[in-house]
Parts: sequence; structure tokens; C-alpha cells
Amino acid sequence: MMVLIIILFLATQSLAEQAVYVGMDKCKACHSEIVKEYSGFKRSRNFRILEMRGKEHDPQCLPCHTTGYGAPGGFVSVEKTPYLNNVQCETCHGPASLHLKATTLEEKRKTVKIPHNICTKCHTQHGHREF
Repeated sequence: MMVLIIILFLATQSLAEQAVYVGMDKCKACHSEIVKEYSGFKRSRNFRILEMRGKEHDPQCLPCHTTGYGAPGGFVSVEKTPYLNNVQCETCHGPASLHLKATTLEEKRKTVKIPHNICTKCHTQHGHREF
């Protein structure tokens, strides 16, 4: 019985500590200048390319034109998660909910990550001249 209680406790802790996507508007509260600058880049509005081509539901396009597609709590659809359209902060830095909850600078730094291969997940030859 004690083993079951420990397993349930650990499982609950794992779930409680898993970060979820919150959208760039939440980042803007503390990083307004960075978000403002980023908003000037084309990639911050790249979902509209899918809309213009009628591909806003295409699973081959969504990973590179949304935030968190295919990940828990990430982009699902235009209707369900419109706040995760486009490439946003969390596309590279990961889900930010734990970053928002962190109370110290050290805790905040631990929640931000940029994998070494993050750019090449999208910036490869997919037959698009833009790359």
C-alpha cells in the first residue's frame, strides 16, 4: 500500500511540474521590448501564409507555423488554440507556464531552454524557396 501511495505522489508531482504553453501575450508582460521587436519579423506572422494557401489544418505545415504543435498543451487548431498561431517565444524557449510561476531569477533561468538543433527543425529544405 505504501508503494502505491509513493507512486501516486511521484506521478502527481511529475504532472504538476510539466510546463504548458501560454502564448506570447503572457511573455509581453515582462519582455515587452523583445516581443515588440520580434513582432516586426515575418516569422512572427508566418501562420497567415498557411491561411492564404488553405493549409491552416495541414499537419505537415503546422509544426513550423505554430507554437507547440504536436506537444502536450501546444497548438491544436485555429479554433481551439488561436493564441498559439505563428512562431512565438515558446517555439524556441519551450512552454512558459513554469517560467511565469518561478519567483526567483535562478528559477526562471532553469525554465528557459533553447535546444541546439531548434532552428533546423524548420529551417531545412522542404522545397520552399524561402529557406
